[in-house]
Amino acid sequence: MKNARERESRAIELTQFEAALARVVSAPTTLRPFVCDGSPPDCESFIVGANAATAMGDFWDFWHSGIGMDKATWFEAYKADRAQQPLRAGKTRRLALSPTRRNIDLVVEGASPFRCLETNVFSVASSTTALLKPADRTTAVFEFLLQTIKPRVVLAHGAEGPDAVRGLDIPASVELVPHLSRGWSGERARQLGERLRMQLCTAA
Repeated sequence: MKNARERESRAIELTQFEAALARVVSAPTTLRPFVCDGSPPDCESFIVGANAATAMGDFWDFWHSGIGMDKATWFEAYKADRAQQPLRAGKTRRLALSPTRRNIDLVVEGASPFRCLETNVFSVASSTTALLKPADRTTAVFEFLLQTIKPRVVLAHGAEGPDAVRGLDIPASVELVPHLSRGWSGERARQLGERLRMQLCTAA
């Protein structure tokens, strides 16, 4: 009976989160508010960058009411979208996954069984942060996620991600690291996830 009540309570919480998120990002939307596997309110840590590099379709195509985000379907769409993008000058081939995506997945793997919400300070996607227009540099979605989910640990990587995190009142343990796009071996990224897991154990 207790487990049934807990499931019902979590379903109500997710329904309320979905309604609040729809008010913030609208529906449909091309914004990239976050990536996670299942229910965002169940995520105890955030992995935060500046903004997503790969623009995709409607975020709500990967959302199921009562369940949350379908990361597996999103991941296949991400790879298909990335494969269709034109190559940058001087490049002859493209990796199926960007180094950032590969390393984030390894951090998430290392942090298991704790769950991570992958998000960004800015929710508009662009190939570089410098291409964002002033109107795109709003942190409204990110601040909504912080206030609503209340993560216990925030891992911010890169330059603008940590800068924005420093300027916010975050009631969580915060770790700042170099951008996950370069200088990280697979083993080092996984170890970062394991360190995140230990922080979550300590913060429990």
